[in-house]
Order: sequence, then C-alpha cells, then structure tokens
Amino acid sequence: MPAERIIAIWLGAGGPERAAATLDALRDSHAGSRLILLTTPDAPRSVVECADDVWIDGAVRSAAAFLARARRLSWASPAFVYDLEGSPATRWLRFCVWPRPQWRLVAPGSDIRPLS
Repeated sequence: MPAERIIAIWLGAGGPERAAATLDALRDSHAGSRLILLTTPDAPRSVVECADDVWIDGAVRSAAAFLARARRLSWASPAFVYDLEGSPATRWLRFCVWPRPQWRLVAPGSDIRPLS
C-alpha cells in the first residue's frame, strides 16, 4: 500500500523557522506519510529539507497559475493539505481541489490541531 500523501503549502508566512518547526511537527504526527511541500523558488534550505518532495511554485498570481495549482493538488490526491499561509488565495484554493482532502489551516501564531 503506498504511503499517504500530505501536502503543506508555505509561501513565506511566519518565517522559515516557524515553517521548519511546523513541517517537523507534521512529519511526527503523520509518521510514514509522504510529505510534499508547495513553496516558492526562494524557500530556504532549512525548510525544503523538511519535506520528501518539493514543488516549486512561482509568485505568479494569474488565474491560469491558480488553476494550475489546483489541478496539481487534485492530481496528487492527498489525504491532507496543511495551509501554512492562511492567505485569501490559499483559503479559496481548498474549494478548487477535487476530490476534497481534509484541509487544515495552520496560520502563523496557531498550532496544528489534532486530527480526530
């Protein structure tokens, strides 16, 4: 049985130390899962090294880029998506991914809520 896919979206909110700590916590709470990080091209190495796979996403904010992001997330068929951004664009993105994974908002200053 393939490992469950977990996707984390981090585009810079909260700083790299917070992102690395959150990604480590995700890895601990989802032992054995494949952690994919969707991030920007200038993401620090300390953050990138926390994930199994890294998807580089530019800062393009066009409708075509948004739809490409939604399509890529949909094709990955993740079990969970952790939104470390909390921006309006990433909050809206959750309605465009199908089939809908469990979407968790982990905004700067908040903790990862336990899955129940």
